[in-house]
Amino acid sequence: MKKVSVICSLIVAVFFFQYCTKDDATTNNTTTQPVLPNTVFSYVINYPNHIQSSLALNDNTPNYNPLTNDGATLGRVLFYDKQLSKNNTISCASCHKQTEAFDDDIALSKGFNGGFTPRNSMSILNLRFYKSGKMFWDERAATLEEQVLKPIQDHVEMGLTLSELVTKVSSQSYYPALFQKAFGSLTIDTTKISYALAQFCRSIVSYQSKYDSVKQGLATFTANEAQGEQLFLTAGANTCASCHTPPMFITSTPQAAFALLDPNDLGINGQNRFKSGSLRNISNRKALFHNGSIANLQAMFTAVPGIPQHSVPPPDVARLTAFLNTLTDYTILTEPKFSDPFK
Repeated sequence: MKKVSVICSLIVAVFFFQYCTKDDATTNNTTTQPVLPNTVFSYVINYPNHIQSSLALNDNTPNYNPLTNDGATLGRVLFYDKQLSKNNTISCASCHKQTEAFDDDIALSKGFNGGFTPRNSMSILNLRFYKSGKMFWDERAATLEEQVLKPIQDHVEMGLTLSELVTKVSSQSYYPALFQKAFGSLTIDTTKISYALAQFCRSIVSYQSKYDSVKQGLATFTANEAQGEQLFLTAGANTCASCHTPPMFITSTPQAAFALLDPNDLGINGQNRFKSGSLRNISNRKALFHNGSIANLQAMFTAVPGIPQHSVPPPDVARLTAFLNTLTDYTILTEPKFSDPFK
């Protein structure tokens, strides 16, 4: 009888352990402290002249939320903190990976409960240069400050209400001091959370590519790269540059998706038009366009068959690809100030 009792107790203990382990793996309630430098990283940068001139014309930073080093530092912690999701499994960085040029490596991103987003996660590189300030593929958010709270509340992505967000952030011991430094107040609210996240996102600017070195007179293009730049700027009635304007290779005018027409997703005002993102670091990305249907840079040139201005002969594809590869900023892919502080 004693043996049976012991065996039963062991079975119950094993079942309880497995149940608890499964539950812990699902909710991931433990959060490590973020590791931050003693001297705050510099996020307020004096960019090279060719970048600075574009910033002066296109910067969407509002007067009420200027970029500061302490604000962006807080934003970095929030950006990587999985506590900002319902079950502590997803952060902003889960869908905007630094190694992927702050894009995702799959067509549709996976949310906190295993569901998938209806659209591709857009890279957040250089979004400070999107002059209108409107965010998302369909521009449904008027500002970045509005946009950063939407995925947190989305029932697929992160699944929190704003009141739950404030409660969860407030419960973490490392946040009060960070909010005090960033905003001069220990009070934690959604406005400050959105401001900090927006500051961090705006600070993610690529400006250390070969292209940038060439524009500063520090390097030269190869023959292929130089020919590719000329094609990009001048080829055809509708040049690549008309939708992706140098030096940030971005425009504030939404573009038609042409042959990527999907009757179930017609974008802005049902016109099959979508926001056009920056082409910088495009060679790092594995899912392009609003639906993530294009796997790489080479495939992009044949993605819209039947549209004359996008019909590019193979030799020119090679030249354009060579040029677009010069837009890759390798530094930003590993830059510590943009990396995960919880690792």
